[in-house]
Amino acid sequence: MTRRFVVAAVALVAVAAALAAIAATQGGASKRSSLARLSNDGRTVTLQHGVIVREAHLQRASLLAVRGRLAVYRLEGRTSTCFGTGDSNDVGQVGSVQCAHGPFPTAGWPVLDLSIYEGATHGLRELSLYRVEGIAADGVTAVEFLRPDGSVALKVPVSGNVYSTTEVPSGAIAGVAALDKAGKELWRSP
Repeated sequence: MTRRFVVAAVALVAVAAALAAIAATQGGASKRSSLARLSNDGRTVTLQHGVIVREAHLQRASLLAVRGRLAVYRLEGRTSTCFGTGDSNDVGQVGSVQCAHGPFPTAGWPVLDLSIYEGATHGLRELSLYRVEGIAADGVTAVEFLRPDGSVALKVPVSGNVYSTTEVPSGAIAGVAALDKAGKELWRSP
């Protein structure tokens, strides 16, 4: 290989990298990448060992947020990243866990809803909200809870990748949608 060929090859790679960087920041690519990122690393806390920690094979915990009596965690297991909640008066004691089976977040899955639902009516398979909580990607600024007819029942802001409220409407909830800062819908649950 001649020196001229090596210099030309390095220059070609540099130009290709520059073009890829430009393409990634133009035309919505950065918006999609913001749906695949959680910038809130939280702070490391000591896990209090118990049945949930043992059954989910949890090894480490980061406290992402405290919202009233709710503590929200990013949890590292042996084989996956999980998220959970617990009582903020007992930090490190995880009360519920949901593990991501595959990468989270992604543009196709920017919201992990950890909300608690209850039966809205007897005999029908309708669910209503009891408490709202969850994790959302960086590009999500609000989460909407939708009625069966598609109307918005509740809109909850996202802060530090976490959303939560105990102020919930009565009635059936059929889905969840993620919104960007302009209020544009980015994703809707299937």
